[in-house]
Amino acid sequence: MISVDNLAVEFSGTTLFKDVSFVINPTDKIALMGKNGAGKSTMMKIVAGVQNATRGHVRAPKDAVIAYLPQHLLTEDNCTVFEEAAKAFKHVFEMRDEMEKLNKALETRTDYESDEYMSIIEKVSDLGEKYYALEDVNYDAEVEKALKGLGFKQEDFTRQTNEFSGGWRMRIELAKILLQKPDLILLDEPTN
Repeated sequence: MISVDNLAVEFSGTTLFKDVSFVINPTDKIALMGKNGAGKSTMMKIVAGVQNATRGHVRAPKDAVIAYLPQHLLTEDNCTVFEEAAKAFKHVFEMRDEMEKLNKALETRTDYESDEYMSIIEKVSDLGEKYYALEDVNYDAEVEKALKGLGFKQEDFTRQTNEFSGGWRMRIELAKILLQKPDLILLDEPTN
């Protein structure tokens, strides 16, 4: 459950909204509607943790994953559809690369009793614990499944993202969000 308590947002002394409170339960499907400039996007950014409110709080379980799909594209033009979607697992790949780097550093050291050596051992241990606690997932297969589920064909995977229309590029962003398996998905004008 996510609770929003007495949110207020002000820009240069002008109040966008104030005293907004609501609860989002695990099975809720909510549409946020209002006129242009009413603060719908701002509200979603605050719930997603992308922007701060002037006053009030958003409370969510510590381990809750909140995903936010903005109305403007975030895809990069210099990579393939598959590479862009695989960025959903960027944190996993970064962990793996860091572990490899630390292990290589250990291979060349001979100061086994030093504080620095022990510090590297501790980092490898902590990182390894987090890395191996992750589900044993075939990341390539998961990316393929998500992309195909959103209408991409196998031959699209190797095409550059800039070859696609805005709507198709938004699907790539949606694939990245779905691959993260969030507890809450916030879609900002998803039909644009």
